[in-house]
Amino acid sequence: MNDHILTVGEGNFSFSRAVTDVLHTAHHITATAYDSEEVVQEKYPDAEGHTKEILNRSGTVLYSVDATDLAKYKVLRNQRFTHIIFNFPHTGSGIKDVDINIHGNRSLILGFLKSAIPFLTDPELYPETDLAPGKIHIATKTGLPYDEWRVRDLAVSTRKLVCQTTMPFRAELFPGYEHRRTLGYKEGMSVGGNEEIQKSPAKLYVFVKGNITELRAMNALAKTAKKAQPKNRQKGRALKQTSS
Repeated sequence: MNDHILTVGEGNFSFSRAVTDVLHTAHHITATAYDSEEVVQEKYPDAEGHTKEILNRSGTVLYSVDATDLAKYKVLRNQRFTHIIFNFPHTGSGIKDVDINIHGNRSLILGFLKSAIPFLTDPELYPETDLAPGKIHIATKTGLPYDEWRVRDLAVSTRKLVCQTTMPFRAELFPGYEHRRTLGYKEGMSVGGNEEIQKSPAKLYVFVKGNITELRAMNALAKTAKKAQPKNRQKGRALKQTSS
């Protein structure tokens, strides 16, 4: 397998376990959680089974890893990854003020993006490897307040990343994956399966390293497409009216 995968912000580790099952190995999978092992086991009773399976398949499981400061961990420093994945990032602060929550989560995501960039595989910097250029994956819920996080804008602000694509996040591609809130699983309050992320379509952003010239070209194309869209709608309505 030529993929080297780093997952950050894991809750119950069911996503990393699901990837392990899909790939039939965890040899090049490093799964990390922000919480300590003790806190993970307390918040997510099913985590132990998932981490054991990852370890049994030669994967790596790390605790107390801050996704906004990956460089401080000696075990990660010399590694490069084809995929760095942060599913449903959230500070879990419990603050009810919407604006403060939006600011906090934008800061979390921006910190993660800046931290992850140096850990991406890059054939130009490391020609001795046969690994493809690395990608950063971020999955979020949609609707308010998540749309206000403006994840794409955060990536652009790094001046080192471009958005390769966005698409619906399809949990069914990872059998066994069950989304969990940052605060943990609470009997009678939390929902099982992926009900929370199925209420509204979840979105997956894929970012790759790119230069400013590429970024400006992509932004220009996006603006052109946006300007053309209303005209197309008006033209469509006109054609419909003409034919009626």
